[in-house]
Amino acid sequence: MIDAVRWYDDLVEAQVGILRRITQGIDDEELDWRPHPQANPVRWILGHHLWYETWVADAIEDTGRYRTDRSPQSLPIASVDAFWTDFEAEADRRRHVYEQLREQDLERRTDYLGTGTYSVARLVRTHAAHFTGHTWQIRYVRGTYARATGREPEGAGLP
Repeated sequence: MIDAVRWYDDLVEAQVGILRRITQGIDDEELDWRPHPQANPVRWILGHHLWYETWVADAIEDTGRYRTDRSPQSLPIASVDAFWTDFEAEADRRRHVYEQLREQDLERRTDYLGTGTYSVARLVRTHAAHFTGHTWQIRYVRGTYARATGREPEGAGLP
């Protein structure tokens, strides 16, 4: 893997570890709870993590959801365990796509959901920032849920 890509992939992997810890013990009630009627619940955010993981690999390969999805999506999530099964498969695929990248690929342009064009290098950086942001969003929602319900969520402590 190219060093610059590896650096961002390592950042994502660190966040995956945090996400694993902060998603422990979530039941359906908490998965669907919203801190505000217009806010996304944890289930939606996890589904969005899964969608984006898929979309980034597809964007680099110019296939799949990259060719069909024109706005951010969230894939259905039955449970946290089901999320991890699906996510691990997509993360393995994304890492494989990253492994195949060469220096000249990093400047190739991709359409970023109709908002402009990104180089593959910028897409890799954006993936890391996006993953980090939504991981900490889940931590925020879980903390708010705990305060609102008086139930301290299992595993939601900071690493």
